[in-house]
Amino acid sequence: MKRRNLAVRECVYLSLAVTIGPMKQTRQLILSFFLVALNLMFSSMASAVQMTELYQAQVPVADQGEAERARAIRSGLGQVLVKVTGNSQVLSNPEIVQSLSRAESMITEYGYVSYNPANSQDQPGLALNIHYAQAAVDRLARSQKLQIWPSDRPELLVWMVVDTLEQGRQFISVDEQPELLSLLGSAMKVRAAPLMVPLLDLADRSQLTEEDVWNFSAGQLADVAQRYKTDNWMAVRLYQSSNGQWRGARLLKTPDGEDLSSGVADSAAQLINQLVDEAVDRIAGRYAFIPQTNAQQLTLNVDQVTNFQSFSDVTGYLESLELVSKLIVDSVEGDRLGLRLDVEGDFSLLLDTLRRDSRLVEQTTADFPGAGPNEYLFRWHGR
Repeated sequence: MKRRNLAVRECVYLSLAVTIGPMKQTRQLILSFFLVALNLMFSSMASAVQMTELYQAQVPVADQGEAERARAIRSGLGQVLVKVTGNSQVLSNPEIVQSLSRAESMITEYGYVSYNPANSQDQPGLALNIHYAQAAVDRLARSQKLQIWPSDRPELLVWMVVDTLEQGRQFISVDEQPELLSLLGSAMKVRAAPLMVPLLDLADRSQLTEEDVWNFSAGQLADVAQRYKTDNWMAVRLYQSSNGQWRGARLLKTPDGEDLSSGVADSAAQLINQLVDEAVDRIAGRYAFIPQTNAQQLTLNVDQVTNFQSFSDVTGYLESLELVSKLIVDSVEGDRLGLRLDVEGDFSLLLDTLRRDSRLVEQTTADFPGAGPNEYLFRWHGR
């Protein structure tokens, strides 16, 4: 079920990045279709998404010359480091900037593609698609003691309201100001951060108005967010001032509390990127870890591992987690699998990741008498 949910979400995610142009109405219908499909599946969704393409980048280029290609490869590695670390300021470190000179040794493949940025009216240009070796990028991050944001990332639910002279205050949606929704999708995609778009259907609008979002009515927003089963949400308000500048503010809610910020920029795209970067940095900082030289060991017992397929699924999933540097099978007793995990970061980060996965349900101490320190029991519910 999880794979099907992720497929729908990815379709929504990619659809948000399309350019709003001559086929505007068709694209809005496509977006609406996927949002309806998304709504039908809310009841079974977890609030985390396995992000792919962390080690890929797309960089616009002026031509296919060697110098331009070398520049794009360096720039692309910078994009990848921002995605992998979850830190938009990672390139402010001089040592990291210096390491970009070795970017060409880290690529596995590249190719030229047609490129047209979101909402651009210009003719399509050229971009370089670049794939970097995960092992090489991870070695660089570890050698510089950079934080790592695991690829299993929580979704961010975002409401946006824009105030214009012509229309007043409007929700940004597939029907109203879709070009701004496209900019939001693009900004989140650059950060490899999962975006959840509110449906803004009758159920939503009966509980939440444009004024509630504009005024950052936290109580109302929190109530509506419960429907979407996410701990992370953001309300954004935007308007264009008389001098042409875009101004806005956002309220971000995470399990750590609320955070308020504002910004000014010359374009809507710049302002949205600024607000998204700040929000994603805060979310990533909560879930990221700095790899440790000496890993700590955690004992994990998993029930309902009844056959080789479930054994393979459990161990494969745990080995895929960035926090887990080593997995040892300790015991198999009935349908209970006993594992020892070497963990590079804080135990709480790993446990939070496991608790957010819909396939695992943590069991109480009453179900697990005699559990020692750093020993936990989960039940596997399969795919």
